[in-house]
Amino acid sequence: MAESTPRVLHRRANRQYLPIRASELWRFIASKEKVYVAFPMEGGYPHVSPMWFCVLGEKIYLRTQSYKVKARLAKAGRACCTLDEGRRYVELKGVAIWGKTRVVAEPGLAARVEDAMNQKYRRLQWKPAEMPAWWVKERRSETRAYIEIVPEKVSSWDNARVALGGRTSARATRKSDGRVS
Repeated sequence: MAESTPRVLHRRANRQYLPIRASELWRFIASKEKVYVAFPMEGGYPHVSPMWFCVLGEKIYLRTQSYKVKARLAKAGRACCTLDEGRRYVELKGVAIWGKTRVVAEPGLAARVEDAMNQKYRRLQWKPAEMPAWWVKERRSETRAYIEIVPEKVSSWDNARVALGGRTSARATRKSDGRVS
């Protein structure tokens, strides 16, 4: 099955910021160790979790266990996630993504996600020798679930670009269709 990448609105977070360049956006996202994901709950509050993730084809994939709240909430079809870096104002760089969610049902895609997650986090995964035997036994009996987030809107900021280029850079990067690069 061929995967298509939908056209995603990518823009600066607001007027005071310049966006991450379109050519750098997904490389920046994929380079981060964790993403904060918010799923809407029935009561109106968001369920927010820091999660490990991987990127395949400009989509974000999360790995969890099938019994967890995240897997149930992903079936509702919406999430927002964010990731960032920097401490000083001129170092701040980040992304907010709004997208459609689903629990991955295709075994081939689930295997690709599992492989990508294992490769990205191989040095950070828990090791059986580091954990109590009862805990290892429980984890090994759990069923994995994979959540796909297909971005619909992406906002980003790169304060280093503001510091280096000033306001004129925002005008120079705006395309005729309103997107920025």
